[in-house]
Amino acid sequence: MKIEEGTIVSILEDGTAEVKVGRHSDCIACGACDGASDIVVTALNPVNAQEGQHVKFEFHDTNIVIGAFICFIMPLLLAAAGAFIGYFVSGSMGTDQIRSEVVGAIIAFCIGLAGVKFFDRTLSKKQNTKPRVIEIVEA
Repeated sequence: MKIEEGTIVSILEDGTAEVKVGRHSDCIACGACDGASDIVVTALNPVNAQEGQHVKFEFHDTNIVIGAFICFIMPLLLAAAGAFIGYFVSGSMGTDQIRSEVVGAIIAFCIGLAGVKFFDRTLSKKQNTKPRVIEIVEA
């Protein structure tokens, strides 16, 4: 479990809160947010924190590692497998080897992207994977 601090930006109707979090060393190293100074995280709000309050929230480190693998590595592994399959298809069907490898890699990469989208939708519905506000910090 990792604990971070942030400020409640808004309260959503489903009982969650949007928490504005400053960038920390993990975020700076990633660079995926294109230089954004702050990140907004949707977190469960069991402590009923209100807009403008400074809070602590927790999230699972393993979710970040699994998510990074699914988003970045899985499509590339599938593209490599698609190119490998394209190589064998070209030999058995007598088509151009390079074209078969490229087409196989593109098709498998697109399947990987669809898998990422499915994973994201599935994970966003699970309550135990979402960050959770655990404490209101007195300022």
